[in-house]
Amino acid sequence: MAKEGSRIKIKLVSVEGPHKGKSVYVSSKSRINSKERLEMKKYCKWTKQHIMHRESK
Repeated sequence: MAKEGSRIKIKLVSVEGPHKGKSVYVSSKSRINSKERLEMKKYCKWTKQHIMHRESK
């Protein structure tokens, strides 16, 4: 059984470029320290650039 904790798994989905929503990363964040959605620049293999990725619902 999985332990309960303050860290949760999240999906980061691309929000820019022609392949929006296709580039997906999995990460984790603390639910206590960061309440808002996480945004990061990550690499997109289709456009070969670093573009903005946002936490999905």
